[in-house]
Amino acid sequence: MADNSRESQPLLQSNSGGRQTPQSRARRALPYGLVALVFIIISVVLLVVLVKPKDSDQPSDRPKKSPLSDQLTTPSIFNHLEELYAIALNHNNSRSVTNGYMASAEYVQAQLKHKAGSYCDVSTQEFKVPVWSELAAPELSSTGIGHDGAHIQYQNKVDFQTSSPHCFAAFTCTRRLTLLYPWLPDFRDSGPSTTLKKQAIEGVANHGCSAKDHKWVQGKIAVIEEGGSCTLWDAAYLAEQHGATGVLFYNSPSRKALLYSRIRISAWAEGDPLISIPVLSITNSFGSTLLQNLDTARLTLKTVNSQTVESTINVLCTTRGGDAKDTIVLGAHLDSVPEGPGMVDNGSGATSLLEIALVMAKANYELKNKIVFGWWGAEEIGLLGSRHFVRELVKDPKSKKLIAMNMNFDMLASPNYVPYVHDGKTAPKDLVGPSSKIDHLLIEYFDREKKPFEYTDMTGGSDFLPFLLEGIPSGGLLTGAGERKTTEQRTLFGGFANAPLDPCYHQSCDTPENVSKSALKLMSQAALSAIAKLAKAENIRDWLANKDVKLR
Repeated sequence: MADNSRESQPLLQSNSGGRQTPQSRARRALPYGLVALVFIIISVVLLVVLVKPKDSDQPSDRPKKSPLSDQLTTPSIFNHLEELYAIALNHNNSRSVTNGYMASAEYVQAQLKHKAGSYCDVSTQEFKVPVWSELAAPELSSTGIGHDGAHIQYQNKVDFQTSSPHCFAAFTCTRRLTLLYPWLPDFRDSGPSTTLKKQAIEGVANHGCSAKDHKWVQGKIAVIEEGGSCTLWDAAYLAEQHGATGVLFYNSPSRKALLYSRIRISAWAEGDPLISIPVLSITNSFGSTLLQNLDTARLTLKTVNSQTVESTINVLCTTRGGDAKDTIVLGAHLDSVPEGPGMVDNGSGATSLLEIALVMAKANYELKNKIVFGWWGAEEIGLLGSRHFVRELVKDPKSKKLIAMNMNFDMLASPNYVPYVHDGKTAPKDLVGPSSKIDHLLIEYFDREKKPFEYTDMTGGSDFLPFLLEGIPSGGLLTGAGERKTTEQRTLFGGFANAPLDPCYHQSCDTPENVSKSALKLMSQAALSAIAKLAKAENIRDWLANKDVKLR
């Protein structure tokens, strides 16, 4: 989500206050050229006085430009991006948890310690995360189905699947999938490598949501319809606990595409279980066929996966100045997916936040409120870095009460971008008011610069979510992922209609060439504008709590 920035200087400086009208005592001895010059000056002064801007255009009545805005430059942000890209190239073209993430975190720490060490205290939070990957395509076949019971080989990604290669992190590849699975959009974390031969199957009633539904699954592959009152993880783990050798989730009749979800506790933390049997999604017709042949069907299944638990970190820089009781948390995830270097997602947000911190430090920007700059790890595997940060807050209620609000920056430079502001009205009900105040602050920049923008929802998908779930108001900025630009958006923002906002989303081509510098400039300046204003505000809590109170 987006930062909020600060203010202090008017966007336009008045031209009329400091001018002196030349004396009118012109002497005959004055050269004609000087007389002409005096006439011109008088005319200009009269023009300034007579052609006075309308009251609504006066600088004192308009949102003020941050004094830091000229110091935040797009080339400086882009230099950080190129450093992150160099790191990715040295780590399998990736900055994921097991590739170049730690080197990326070291780069951010080094920049902060060298250029902002006297302004904010640099620290890290270490935590454990589960890392799952598919090493080879799974195989699934059957016998005992139909009149002759012949061997049938099923097609991966058509009849069944374990995962989707490019739709598995902060956002999904389509808006529809985002709405279906806002937190954890694909079918991953679906067990270790396994080979099962000619296994019997068992149908599980009621979506497998209670223990009694699994009483016959011992030594068999459980076949379960998606849905019900429980998560896929709940149903799969119950099957495992009752001795099932594997799980096949089949689509409900209304679903056409294969399922996309994580088979894992969404807010997984060290000590939580992981599934230890294979879990696949299958089509509704495949599931129905299996249920019609429970007595005779036998399945052979092979998966080749890696499932490990790794250590990773969050990088934090907590300002030395500012009132701790009104702390503002500004966040951007620093990791990429394994498939690419992640320059837009989310090098753009992470480096914008980094340069904002460095600019504020260089200016020794005065703070009324403490700021925590956070670069989250393991966002691409379920928002686990921000979840860890919030979990640590919850352990100490006094610390949690110090946090006034959060802003998040995820994807600020999509090449076919739409400038999005997260809509506070889509936050949880009790946070609609304060989160809406944050989005209104963010749009001040767009209004002042006469730049169009659009709202987007805040129902899930990035690191604002753990804060919202714990009652902390949040907001943010982004420029879009795999969703397609509409013709109406093309008219407003330019670019290409019916094309993805980021055609390289979660792919190897998410390089510096994929970054829109115009989007990067627009969104980083909008973030800075809000951040700078919040940093000096004297009434954040009152402002957040009351719709009629202005920030001062």
